[in-house]
Amino acid sequence: MALGFNFSSGGSGGSNSEIIPILKYDARAGRMYRRDYEGGEYVNSDISRTFKAVADLENIEVGWINFNTGSAPDMVMARHGEAHPSQPSAEHKQGVRLLVRLGKECGGDLREIAGNSKSMLRGIDDLHNEYLKGVVDNPNKLPVITLKDTVPVTTGEGAKKSTNYVPIFEIVSWVARPADLVYVPKVRFNAPPSGGAPLTGSRQVNAPAPAVSSEDDFG
Repeated sequence: MALGFNFSSGGSGGSNSEIIPILKYDARAGRMYRRDYEGGEYVNSDISRTFKAVADLENIEVGWINFNTGSAPDMVMARHGEAHPSQPSAEHKQGVRLLVRLGKECGGDLREIAGNSKSMLRGIDDLHNEYLKGVVDNPNKLPVITLKDTVPVTTGEGAKKSTNYVPIFEIVSWVARPADLVYVPKVRFNAPPSGGAPLTGSRQVNAPAPAVSSEDDFG
């Protein structure tokens, strides 16, 4: 396991110097969403079929995430290969954080994807293994990835039976790092926000129109 996740145990926001909008992978549905704050609430836009992005796997972060803090997710992360942080509490589960630049068809902007579901971690771990193989022949480049498929995995029995979906990412090409894809490390922030947008409330909408840009899309 290249990223060092332990899949045999454990459970299924932080503030940076810059606020990076997020992507959300829903392991229970096997869907990828943009998440944007519009009109006083969070809006989830399904981009599963159009998802394409340059992924900064060079700077992928691993560590611990607690999504049940009652405020922003509490993330204690470090770049893969650096000293792994200690688990802050039993509520913090193994997690991953990755910065991406989306393709035009699904928004064309910078996003952060983070999660701690075992299904998502397996998908990201497999993607990272493919990255390590491919970067040997593509030095100083980053992979362009798509969401090729999702695979259901059922665990438990009876009332405890549940199905989650492992994302199958595919590297479709390699490109030079986009100028705006700058690594911003996660800074731990575990306090309720004062003012600003609320952290709950969302609705489903169609994917947004592509961002207007004079640059060619990657890959």
